[in-house]
Amino acid sequence: MTHRVSRDPARTRWEAQPWKRQLRNPEEYENPVSRGALVQALVAEGLMVDAELARFAGAAEDRDCISIAQVVRFADTVALRMVLARTDDQVLQLAHLRRNAEELAGRMIDWANAGRL
Repeated sequence: MTHRVSRDPARTRWEAQPWKRQLRNPEEYENPVSRGALVQALVAEGLMVDAELARFAGAAEDRDCISIAQVVRFADTVALRMVLARTDDQVLQLAHLRRNAEELAGRMIDWANAGRL
């Protein structure tokens, strides 16, 4: 798994951004957690936008589990879709979705660093 993590282009871009919080344990990047449990924890903290995003981000890869890597890859996919958007409204909606995905990944990193993920 370490080799897969180190070759992930989404991770390389993520780590190149000094303003992003970094994982203390790099193995947590691909560590799958229960999607349902994460959604419940987010709802319990009143983080409804993050909970809604956790319901579908990365679901194409794994419907039952979610990882930080899946959320980061989802944010990258949204960025690619922004390039293909045809209207300002589409770009704006995708920009919000990307920002929310990055915030969810950041929250998941914080929780992983605190041993909560």
